[in-house]
Amino acid sequence: MAKKIVPISRKEAVVEMLRESILAGERPAGSRLNLDEIAEELGVSRMPVREALKQLETEGLVTIYPHRGVEVSELTLDDIEEIFGIRTLLEQKAVARAIPNLTPSDLELMHETLVQMDALSGHGGEWMELNSRFHSTINKRCRWPRLIEMINILRRNVESYLRTYWRVMGYQKPQQQHWALYEACRTKDIAAAEAILAEHFADTFKSLLSALRDAEGSTGSRSRLRSRVEEKA
Repeated sequence: MAKKIVPISRKEAVVEMLRESILAGERPAGSRLNLDEIAEELGVSRMPVREALKQLETEGLVTIYPHRGVEVSELTLDDIEEIFGIRTLLEQKAVARAIPNLTPSDLELMHETLVQMDALSGHGGEWMELNSRFHSTINKRCRWPRLIEMINILRRNVESYLRTYWRVMGYQKPQQQHWALYEACRTKDIAAAEAILAEHFADTFKSLLSALRDAEGSTGSRSRLRSRVEEKA
């Protein structure tokens, strides 16, 4: 029997569109979100927009201020460090549970994804999508949906920053770590996979931290950081 396709609600559609625009940097951190403008832009009433913003607040992507309105959430350096620290622990748990469950098809998809990433080095948006696919292929096999959702929320919290600064941070080292993680998964070496993830996220955080500080021109500053997309030749 064919699987029944359930159409998404207007609220879910608005969530997806707003989430993607935030992650892509089209709605930068700190920018105000006007319900009426969003409703008109998307061709819906205020109600699904209001409900969508409440959900995005639970994901940490927007902040709703009483009597002040809604803004795309900004992260401090401490926030980013905390997110990477928690994500490391969660993804280590996920990979430990996932490795025994990875199928030949999963490994084939992981390999294919990494080959595509090798060819795309330097193309931020596409590379990030493949990066997400690679990690998600592993994480989904942990078979703990709540764990997967927590990881996804943390990933979304920093994704707009990563999309902006990947071109500054570079692709070579993280891609080497991806290949090492693939090999650990292929050989079912859980300890090696956990160690690689710890190194991978620690290096990503350090590189992002350096890029953010350089962009803000405030070394050691704990001021709030805006995620700005700057096109450079």
